Amino acid sequence: MDWEQCRTFLAVAEAGSYLGAARRLRTSHPTVSRAVAALETQLGTKLFARGNDGLVLTPQGERLREHAEVMAAAALRAEAEVSARGMRARGRVRLSIGPTLAAYWLMPHMATFLGRHPDVEIELVTHPFPVSVRRREADIVLRIFQAGDENLIGRKIARLGVGFYVSRAYVARHSLPESREEWQDHQIIGFADKASNAELGRWSDHVARRATVAMRCSSQADMLAAVRAGIGICAMSCIVGDAHDDLVRVAPNKLAGLSDIWLLAHPDLVELPPMRAVIDFVTACARLDRDRLRGVVSPS
Repeated sequence: MDWEQCRTFLAVAEAGSYLGAARRLRTSHPTVSRAVAALETQLGTKLFARGNDGLVLTPQGERLREHAEVMAAAALRAEAEVSARGMRARGRVRLSIGPTLAAYWLMPHMATFLGRHPDVEIELVTHPFPVSVRRREADIVLRIFQAGDENLIGRKIARLGVGFYVSRAYVARHSLPESREEWQDHQIIGFADKASNAELGRWSDHVARRATVAMRCSSQADMLAAVRAGIGICAMSCIVGDAHDDLVRVAPNKLAGLSDIWLLAHPDLVELPPMRAVIDFVTACARLDRDRLRGVVSPS
């Protein structure tokens, strides 16, 4: 049985569609469709059926999934065992990280890491959807809020602070809200995609519930552009807001939230030299930048 076909089959089973699997595998919809069709022809049975919410596994597909997941785990253990014995002490490490953390926090440190480890190639994966370590879409993941459900190992390495930010130009026109009632005189930039920003979106909606929603954005980059344009007040990560001198934080010692940052990896790979180098470096950076990540306000 072709392992690449099985890997594609697992991706479709997880995503519930050919298109979703293609995005995760970084390939095309027709390529995924052909791989599944070839596997079904080889096995002489249908593996998927169309349901109301996309593709669902048939009973035969469910049985194949059980075996394919065993194959995936065996492949992962084999790679780990060979690498751990010194046959490959260098290589590529895929690090899944949110685009905000990548751009505003980790990227400035990467030159230092690459200088220390010239034989380790880092691939930053900043896709908006969760990646799977089990399917080797990433080797290490940085996740916010929860550890996930892939039986990974790791720990919380920092806490990410969020606050409300507004442009200095907006403040010149409207001042700042100092009480709950005063929010009704202000405009807020809300979240269009509540699914990917669930905790932050709920917190923003609760605190600024009396404000007028001027517009909603689905990415933090667009929200940053909107707040810098003076459209309204916006909740965002402190590492983003604090990086721009034209923004000020609303009630910096009161209106703040914190989210856990988890650093996780597959237990069979965590001690490989390239993996350990990346894990130790990212952990050290988080420790060094503890206050900046939290958005701690220095006493004036």
